[in-house]
Amino acid sequence: MTRAEAVAVVLPLLADDDIVVAADGAISREAYRAHDRSRTFYMLGSMGQVASIALGLALTRMERVVALDGDGNLLMGLGGLALAGGRQPANFYHLVLDNGCYATTGGQPALSQDVDLAAVAAGAGYAWARRCFSAEHVTEAMTAWLAAPGPAFLDIEVDASNTDPAPRVPMTPEEMAARVRAALAT
Repeated sequence: MTRAEAVAVVLPLLADDDIVVAADGAISREAYRAHDRSRTFYMLGSMGQVASIALGLALTRMERVVALDGDGNLLMGLGGLALAGGRQPANFYHLVLDNGCYATTGGQPALSQDVDLAAVAAGAGYAWARRCFSAEHVTEAMTAWLAAPGPAFLDIEVDASNTDPAPRVPMTPEEMAARVRAALAT
């Protein structure tokens, strides 16, 4: 399963009022292409900060907050994982699309193939943390993750190839932020 396919599977499983923070680069682009939503914050140029931004929202909102993260992105901001586990927000759901590399910066290998990120999340204090490295079980794993007590963490193995890159999100950073603020004000 590709990263884009995994994004396309998870977005329809979310409730309309869920808040999504999508990692910069390909994950934001793929989320926009698969299902643009006004309650999705598409990150730009903030590698390693998905968990921290989503956590800030989870600590100040009642709705479920979903962090769409990449393994390389997570590894660059591992402190966000510890902070989420330590704060224990029940409405925080963290999905890692694990392709084993830093895809946005050129495909350099990441340590996620050698480090069990779900075990790290559990050790940091997440209430529920699992890995799914079988494409045939992705929908089942995502459904279990969204039904689990938060903070919940799911690491899904995805193919590193990107034969159909998504185009850039056609909004400026200011427009993206204003749209999310307006959506959350209602």
